[in-house]
Amino acid sequence: MAYFVALVSAWLVLSGATALRPGRRGIFAALAYPVGWAAGELAFQALVFEGLLLGLLWWWGWPKTHWLLDLVVALVVVVALENLALVAVSFYARVIVRRAMADPLRPLEVPRAKDDHFGSWWRTALQVPFHPRYMQIHHNVAYGPEPRHRLDVWRNSTTPKGAPVIFYIHGGAWTFGDKRDQGRPMLHEFVERGWVAVSCNYRLAPRHPWPAQIEDVTRTLGWVKKYIANYGGDPERVVVAGGSAGGHLASLLALSAEDATWRPRDFNVEDWSVRGCMSFYGVLEMTGDETHWYGLGRGLRKLLERHVVQRPYEGNEALYEEISPLHRLHEAAPAFLVVQGMNDTLVDVHVARGFVERFAEVASSPVYYVELRCTQHAFDVSASARTSATTRAAVAFAQSVVTPAKMSAALEAKYQAAALSVEVAPGRWVEAAIGAEELGDFFVVTSDNPFSEPRSDEQNVARRAVLRERLATLGVEVRPSVASSSSSSSSGEWPEEHGYALVGVSNARARALARAFDQFAYYEVTPSG
Repeated sequence: MAYFVALVSAWLVLSGATALRPGRRGIFAALAYPVGWAAGELAFQALVFEGLLLGLLWWWGWPKTHWLLDLVVALVVVVALENLALVAVSFYARVIVRRAMADPLRPLEVPRAKDDHFGSWWRTALQVPFHPRYMQIHHNVAYGPEPRHRLDVWRNSTTPKGAPVIFYIHGGAWTFGDKRDQGRPMLHEFVERGWVAVSCNYRLAPRHPWPAQIEDVTRTLGWVKKYIANYGGDPERVVVAGGSAGGHLASLLALSAEDATWRPRDFNVEDWSVRGCMSFYGVLEMTGDETHWYGLGRGLRKLLERHVVQRPYEGNEALYEEISPLHRLHEAAPAFLVVQGMNDTLVDVHVARGFVERFAEVASSPVYYVELRCTQHAFDVSASARTSATTRAAVAFAQSVVTPAKMSAALEAKYQAAALSVEVAPGRWVEAAIGAEELGDFFVVTSDNPFSEPRSDEQNVARRAVLRERLATLGVEVRPSVASSSSSSSSGEWPEEHGYALVGVSNARARALARAFDQFAYYEVTPSG
């Protein structure tokens, strides 16, 4: 019995070490994901199991050989220390999430752990993401003619009409996986908080090579836009999410709203945009560039060439860049939440870092980045403390991008009554239309929300500074502007709303900046003549 306990304890020591510092070469690289994932996500269970082994050895009788007893004790101590560290790291994810979501562009308040509907201690201990019986699931709704064209819709009987929608796409290297297998803890939490959730299957490679996968998830988005209102969802407030290959598909879908390449011809949908995208350990770079993949790019490219795209990279570089979210980033990209584990041995952490850095350089919308220590790929399959923390980050992010919902008629009338002025030169203010004669056409964007979200003067000044810093980072030429009550308006209700006139930018850029600061509207100004 002592030899058995020593052998099992030695395995737990090795698996714990793999979770803390996964190998990158040979057999250690092959075992890094399966062993590291299990050890990292089941650390508490490993502690309990080791305690049971020790109790069994006590009941059986301690070994008479001193060296064997010393070995067992040493192994037990190491197992305890490793797994206590892994448990602590899992709970430390709460701190990481709070810090990551305090982005200066748009700080978000993350819900507290005690407010979780599915983060209770007993669910975390069980690790099984089962849903309550009262949750309503419409299984296998057809969204197209193929056998894999099936989706599930999740909601509660109490879900309000016009609820926001989360569309989740499963992973599986584009070659396997099912809508029932992934993202469950997060989807359960969203549904319990009044959202409608949609998850879909899509055609899999190699039987169905690219672009079947993105065509199917695009078709699913079209179905959501057309039919989700029948289930209580708001088609104008959709957030897309996914893990691994699903994170790639979700990101590509969010970044290609203006690209009709993958849209189904039999869906009459005008607006293919989403409010935001959440990528969990997503494959955000698809060329296998080792400056991002740090040794893993060769394996990715081999998978794509042989099974998914089924075309060699050489000679088809443009195609691989076209399907790479990193290479498709643009100024009007919607807001992103990127969650990545530092110990991920399938998608290197530098892929996420590179994507986030490029996003901040190019896009006007905010990007939030949560980087989790000692965390493997697909960590959120189980209902762990770490998954609960990242779910709260997802809730905070998704809620921020779907709020506000729509502008009231009364507020729209106030916007139309506002008078704009712009500082065309230091100390020289003129009416906006006159300013456009000197500056050319421009857009006015503000960070103030005097009616929909009133703030103190200090808060507004701080937000204006953040907006100005963001514009400087993007290299936008700006002039200070003020919107106030029109002299011809009898209401006199409009407070001074300070913003910036953006010269030489596109409408897409201005719209994205306005949305990033929760604006219902922005102004386009042309010369009065």
